[in-house]
Amino acid sequence: MSKIIPKLINILIFITLGIQIFIYYHNSKPSLKNFSKKEISVENFSTIVLSKSGITQIGSEKLNKIDEYNIYLEGDSYLENNDYKIYGRNISINIETEMSSSKKNVKVINSMGTLNAKGFKNFDSKGKIIFEGEVIFKSHE
Repeated sequence: MSKIIPKLINILIFITLGIQIFIYYHNSKPSLKNFSKKEISVENFSTIVLSKSGITQIGSEKLNKIDEYNIYLEGDSYLENNDYKIYGRNISINIETEMSSSKKNVKVINSMGTLNAKGFKNFDSKGKIIFEGEVIFKSHE
């Protein structure tokens, strides 16, 4: 019986070392899962953006970053600079082309008056705004 106990202890030590090697190997494998997520959203967002055409302030109830170049301003949103103020809903902005647009009602205020339209496309780098649908302009005079 005294010869069996040392053999059992050796077997238990061998099994324990085997389990430790298995645990070490299992824990040292790199994870194959990619945890990065491109979509980012921020609530009650407001910031100032410097672009080729100057400084523009943007704000929204919720900002969604679609990808590296596209931002979606969800809910009541605005774009403001020295030349105009655009107030609307659900505005898409392409940062690379400096184009913003919306198919929802929009109100634009500039030095000449106030304009209401059913939608818009703003080519900021070209200094052009194209309005869609029925357009009503009221002069400040």
